[in-house]
Amino acid sequence: MPVVTLPKELSENLDMLAVVERWQAEGRKLVLATVIETWGSAPRPIGSHLIIDENGEFEGSVSGGCVEGAVVSEAMDVLDSGEARKIEFGVADETAWRVGLSCGGKISVYLQPLATETDHSLISLLNKTRSKRQPAALLTNLATGSSSVILFGSDAEDPSLSAAFEAGVRSGKSGQVQSDGGEEYFLSMQVPATRIVVIGAVHITQALVPIAQTAGFDMTIVDPRTAFASQERFPDTPLLAEWPEDVMAQLELDPFTAVVAITHDPKIDDLPLQQALRAGCFYVGALGSRKTHAKRKERFHAAGVNEEDFARIKAPIGLDIGGVTPAEIAVAILAEIIVTLRGSKAEQKKAV
Repeated sequence: MPVVTLPKELSENLDMLAVVERWQAEGRKLVLATVIETWGSAPRPIGSHLIIDENGEFEGSVSGGCVEGAVVSEAMDVLDSGEARKIEFGVADETAWRVGLSCGGKISVYLQPLATETDHSLISLLNKTRSKRQPAALLTNLATGSSSVILFGSDAEDPSLSAAFEAGVRSGKSGQVQSDGGEEYFLSMQVPATRIVVIGAVHITQALVPIAQTAGFDMTIVDPRTAFASQERFPDTPLLAEWPEDVMAQLELDPFTAVVAITHDPKIDDLPLQQALRAGCFYVGALGSRKTHAKRKERFHAAGVNEEDFARIKAPIGLDIGGVTPAEIAVAILAEIIVTLRGSKAEQKKAV
């Protein structure tokens, strides 16, 4: 299944779940506020969270500061009643102007109390799943406020909810969904941060790291050649100046990882490429000409890699944009990673 890089907003929401679990452990009475719908110029995306305790202390944001005060006030009523509710703010609403929501934006916020041991267990399960880099979702019935967790690899009983979860894993986006029985739910997605493991601390890597980080990817570099793998060349990036066979196990490659092998040295590149194929990494790319790749194919077949798996390697690496310089090749590599991750525009439209 194609997967998606984790947007900054979603990453912040996952941190919010850690706050929720910590506050639950402290015995606080909590309300979880979630943006479930937006129109126009809304300041925060769908799925943004705000957690409020019984004293009005809060963390997170549903509007960037515009309506938080009003949401906290509503949360106190939810704590008193014990019942979930939906509230809306928009420019046509006098209250919205008072609390500062402007620019034509409207938001719908869902408030649900987190008061039971079941609620605590669900948040704990989501955080444990997150630590294992596995996708999951908090599924909430908007009529009753009851929630459950959908885990990756386990189908929801309702086909519509299962299909929505699969789509959420691909897009990384939370949203409302209707069950086969007509009930309205909100699916709050938890998707692992997508990362790129680069084998080779070369000039291309120096160009690739900043643009990939800007695009939201976590980066790790592996290269046993200390002349290349130095903090001076890569000051702000995790760097392993070791042979791949000594460090690949600790990287725990998974379907949310892209592996880029660009040392042009089989002694360094081959092992991580083979491990990436076995781990089901969503992108596996290797530097080298077609002639070089043909020789690689002979080595991989001798090592037991079958034709279907070998065909997953993108080589020569990168989209064909005519790139020549290290920076241009880096752009081509990142573009190929993104199109593998997201699908082309035509594929995206077909999936809708």
